[in-house]
Amino acid sequence: MHSEKFKLDFRTKMLMSLCLSYTLILGNIQTKFSIVAAAYSLLPYVFLLLNREKKAAVKGILFIMAAYIIQKEWVFSAGGFLGSLFLFITMMFLRLLPGFVMARFALASSTMSHMTSALKKMHFPVVLIIPITVMARFFHTAREDYNQVKDAMYLHGLTNRRLFFHPVKLFEYRMVPLFMVLTKTADDVAVSAMTRGLKIHGKRTYIGESRFCMRDYICFLLMLVLIGFYIGGKYVCV
Repeated sequence: MHSEKFKLDFRTKMLMSLCLSYTLILGNIQTKFSIVAAAYSLLPYVFLLLNREKKAAVKGILFIMAAYIIQKEWVFSAGGFLGSLFLFITMMFLRLLPGFVMARFALASSTMSHMTSALKKMHFPVVLIIPITVMARFFHTAREDYNQVKDAMYLHGLTNRRLFFHPVKLFEYRMVPLFMVLTKTADDVAVSAMTRGLKIHGKRTYIGESRFCMRDYICFLLMLVLIGFYIGGKYVCV
């Protein structure tokens, strides 16, 4: 859902997604600046909170805090299967998920008009802008279709609990209807793109204009600080 109270330029959100993914996955920051790494892992969930996605934000913050405690207290002391499990949890929540959550926030909080305008200002070729915008709209519609299929199953009593030991039926009752709906959705999204004037040649206007504000510059500064810690963790002995 797009928030009217908290806005960032789509270019800023793309930059933050790339910076968080690259710096956190490599792990140099976690080794020498663990508190900084944990703070930046929390950043995407703070944006979700500002975007009024309170449930997902609170869950993410709690998971990050638990993973940080596990990393500090038990990862290096536990051995065997338990140590491997703890390592997987910390890798998942402190390194992999923050970048994905930031990308999810970038797509969920940006309209198609702002996204297209931002990509155009980044001098993306039009032959790439059109597929990107169409795919973004398709994934958003696919999520709504999936929720509708799940609600229909629930009304008929076909819950995950009842079908847990029948994976073939679960696939048949949930995925097969979803695939049938998505084939029609793909055609509808393509037609919608053409009717909105998305074409290769010709200049077009945008309802939402992409521009930077003070919040964007603050986010740029945060990413510069993160890159500084990354370089320090890689090349400077602490």
